[in-house]
Amino acid sequence: MLQSPPSSALASPSRANNDPSSDAEKKPDSYDVLPYISRCFAQTHPDNLAVAARLRGLQPTAIDRCRVLELGCASGGNLIPLAATWPGSTFVGIDRSAVQVQQGSQLIADAKLPNIQLLAADLMEFEGEPGSFDYILCHGVYSWVPAPVQKRIFDLCQRLLSPQGVVYISYNTYPGFYRRQPVMEMMRYHAHALGLKNPREIVQQAKELVTFLINSAPDSDSTTVRLLREEAERLAKVPDSYVFHEHFEADNRPCYFYQFMDVASRHGLQFLDEAVAKGGAAGLPEKAQQALAEIADDVVRYEQYVDFIRNTAMRSTLLCRSEHALSATPSQEVLRDLLVRCAAAPENPAELMGGRLLEDRPVKFIARVGSAQIEHPHFKALLLALYLARPCAMSFPQLCKRTMELLGRAVPTSEIFEMALYGHRAGICSLHTQSPPVTQRVSEKPCASLLARVQIRSDNTVPTQWHMAASLDPLRQALLSLLDGTRDLAALHAALWSEIERGALVLGGPGGGPFSQSMPPRQLSEQLRAVYLPKALASFAELGLLVS
Repeated sequence: MLQSPPSSALASPSRANNDPSSDAEKKPDSYDVLPYISRCFAQTHPDNLAVAARLRGLQPTAIDRCRVLELGCASGGNLIPLAATWPGSTFVGIDRSAVQVQQGSQLIADAKLPNIQLLAADLMEFEGEPGSFDYILCHGVYSWVPAPVQKRIFDLCQRLLSPQGVVYISYNTYPGFYRRQPVMEMMRYHAHALGLKNPREIVQQAKELVTFLINSAPDSDSTTVRLLREEAERLAKVPDSYVFHEHFEADNRPCYFYQFMDVASRHGLQFLDEAVAKGGAAGLPEKAQQALAEIADDVVRYEQYVDFIRNTAMRSTLLCRSEHALSATPSQEVLRDLLVRCAAAPENPAELMGGRLLEDRPVKFIARVGSAQIEHPHFKALLLALYLARPCAMSFPQLCKRTMELLGRAVPTSEIFEMALYGHRAGICSLHTQSPPVTQRVSEKPCASLLARVQIRSDNTVPTQWHMAASLDPLRQALLSLLDGTRDLAALHAALWSEIERGALVLGGPGGGPFSQSMPPRQLSEQLRAVYLPKALASFAELGLLVS
């Protein structure tokens, strides 16, 4: 899984304690010069944290009335959508970059959100009331700050976390991160040797260096070339801001999991779970599973050996207070109160239709990251039920009923619970404590959230109601901005057609290019009404962009 880019690195003690000097003499903040593109990250959602806590026997604060703090919030791309979806909760974000905080504050004002505040603050100086936050998020910060600031992060978590609260911290880990370090060091040397200062020039030269090294290698299949190709693929998929802040910030401090947990334990925190499913021992050779089972009671040791085996390069660890006695296995009573949602789509839905569902043939389900081959008819029916209900979540009674309807036979409730829990831990379905106001139905006057309608004016990527980033093509960008619940399909067609007539919007043809200019306007308008508009609205429903 690609390591998510770091949000702005929070200040080191030297910056916090420098003698006052004029702004002109201060070195420009790298996050002001090249702002980090701030997005939402589903794994940081307080609901994901609350589920993990409930499965281990805790009673976390309900997500519709909780208090959330994000350390290193950038321009609020992760925090603002949460505030928009959960108006009964309060959200505070802090970041060193005044430029990004100002950008986020403007979006907050435009979206009319009274329950969130972004602060341009130095982490070393931020205080807060003891026990004042139920969920503390620190995504893409910990590995990119000096050791004293890492300690400060834990100091704040220890002091500000509520008794049943949960902390989320992401960080780069060894041994997996060793694969990337040589390439990063080459890129750093190249930028230094050229005397480059401008972040965009540094990124451009870094990309050119990687290409040069790949093309110059005498052995195109050497280990070094394979590592260079891996890095080139990463660079091609991410914006310049990611490349610069991941590769060229002064600090990038990976650590082993046991080292991270040693610091956590000294601050009165213990391991709760991982925010992103890691697989654990599942799928490993039988002897490896047996060896790991022997040390399963020592969770830190167990997780560290899993990292050794899987060559883990990044973790998103959840922590809670050390005084809690955590349950190893959730009870059915805990599971019964949760919701279940689709997280993987069948590669070929036809393989699940009719009598084919009952066959013991493997069906491939594709998740956001990775895929799974499912053979058992009961499990396939459960995943099909969730797929047909997307983007809505189902209660366990609903899921049990629908799974048995699809199979045409009874299934023990305990088996449904077991499959859903396994699917959640494998990343092919997801458990939730509450559902946002999402619908799979395209109403007569469809509506998207105000935040999505505001954000799409300046960005082609918007957050869904399930806190996932959705990138939209020009037609869907134009359409989303119109979905305020006042326009029916005829009005939406008229508004989009007006954009096409004045040349502001071009419909893509079958090959991806624009429709031929020779197509008569009447025929093009009919294509928009009968094909493009219904498909776009259906995709919004499937993505979870429509609100109920």
